[in-house]
Amino acid sequence: SSSSSSSSSSTLDVFVEIQMPDGSVPPRLTFALRPDLCPKSVENFATLLSGANAGVDPALTYRGCAFEPFGGKYSHVCKGRGKTIFGPGKFVEREAMSATRNGTPGAGGGTYYGERVDLDDDDDRVTVLAVPTSGPGFGGSRFAIMRVGDSPGSLRQRLLTNMMVLGTLTGGLETLEAMVGADGPCVITDGGAL
Repeated sequence: SSSSSSSSSSTLDVFVEIQMPDGSVPPRLTFALRPDLCPKSVENFATLLSGANAGVDPALTYRGCAFEPFGGKYSHVCKGRGKTIFGPGKFVEREAMSATRNGTPGAGGGTYYGERVDLDDDDDRVTVLAVPTSGPGFGGSRFAIMRVGDSPGSLRQRLLTNMMVLGTLTGGLETLEAMVGADGPCVITDGGAL
């Protein structure tokens, strides 16, 4: 694959369409992902989102997957179907982890990877899409949409610790608000590149 047209701040713009428990479809969530910082993780997420490989294996898509109901206001988690486009077993993006290591402030600060997040910014629109680098769902299809700017300062470092930030939310904050108060599963119905 050629990378002659990519720049250091190139983004991959993607959308996620959600169906609410009542059958309504709110505005799409849109994200600007950073393949320049974490190429394998972005490729895995974007391919599962588009469902491009679902013909080969029906588990290689997020379509039909629901967000976990216990995420609370600040974190929306989707487990996916546990598989990645890289074959059996967990994959680790070691190069990206060593090149994009970020510390979190505060007592017992942790580490996160990928796109840097201003943890002192109280702008409630600062929302990121991230995948775990350890723990449950690590190296698989699990991802989280985390409302960092809206969360209490004490929670910010815990939200990001051991996560790889693939990019930021660029549209659909009102959809996340609706998901918080939903009385049933919010299911991914469509997604892909914009």
